[in-house]
Parts: sequence; C-alpha cells; structure tokens
Amino acid sequence: MKGKTIGIMMLAAALTVMSWGCASLQKDGVRALENGEYEEALEQFETLVQSGDSEEAADGYLGLGMTYYEMKDYENALNAFMQAIDNGAQPGVQTYNLMGICSMQTGSYTSALEYIQSGIALTHTSDGAEKADEELVREMKFNEIICYERQADWENARQKTAEYLAEYPDDEAVQKEAEFLETR
Repeated sequence: MKGKTIGIMMLAAALTVMSWGCASLQKDGVRALENGEYEEALEQFETLVQSGDSEEAADGYLGLGMTYYEMKDYENALNAFMQAIDNGAQPGVQTYNLMGICSMQTGSYTSALEYIQSGIALTHTSDGAEKADEELVREMKFNEIICYERQADWENARQKTAEYLAEYPDDEAVQKEAEFLETR
C-alpha cells in the first residue's frame, strides 16, 4: 500500500487553495508530515482547525486525518476525515480509500465497503477519473473483495474476484483468493 505517498499527495492537493492567513500553518503541517514529525504536524493542523473558519478547519482536519493515518491511529484518522467532510471538504477518491482502510483496520468492514465503493464510483466520473491513478483503483478493488470476505458475503466476494481477475489476470494474490472462495 502506498498510503503515505498517496495520502501526502492528497493532502497537498487539498491544501493548494490556501488563505493567506493560514498558509504558513498548512505548509508547516504538510512539511512536518512529510518529514515524519507527527507531533509537530498535529500541532499545526490542530491550530488550523481552531481558526474558526470552516474551510480552514476542513483543511486542518484533512491534515489531522493524514497524520493520524501515518501514525497508524486509524480511529482518530477516520474521525478527522469525517470532521473534514462535516466542515465542507469534498471527499475524493483518495479520501474515500483512506477512510475505507481506516475502517478495515478498526474492523468495521461494512463501513469500509461503503467508503471503498464510494471511491470507486468517483472513478467513473470525469473529476474522479482524473484524480485516481490505476494503482489506487486496483487497491480499492482488492480491498472491496476483502471486505466482502470479512463479512462472509461469499457470493459478492466471488463476483468481485472474477471482475478483478478479468481486469488484472496476473495478480497471484487474488488468484489465491479465488481458489479460497471456491471452497466457500
């Protein structure tokens, strides 16, 4: 999983429309995140959240979500991503993917599946297709299979595995999943 690279790129893209008053906080937060200075990143993004402006708060929450994600604190990451949306952030393919992964990591496969499918659906729109790279889409489709398996929804897992293998026939891991699903 390329979570850090994809996530930091997502955060940088989300924060490109900066207001002058908080540009420094955003830049400092992103730089700290890129350098693995998570406590510093949390501090910068938390200050942004408390700015009082909902757009800046949304950016701050995205930063917090990405920082918590990198810290493997998936519950707080998911909460921060949801707060970003509540404050007006428009979730993109990458955001839905990260929310899906966070939900999977916390054992909430029903929610994870909803986030992943929302992200995949965005790839079929002109906005989403431009922003989603093939590896991200492939990862989401793989995670969709895993979510169905974890919910013991064997029929949908088999169907999604067949669709996946039609697109990516050389994926040995999913070939093994297909063999496993034949026993279910």
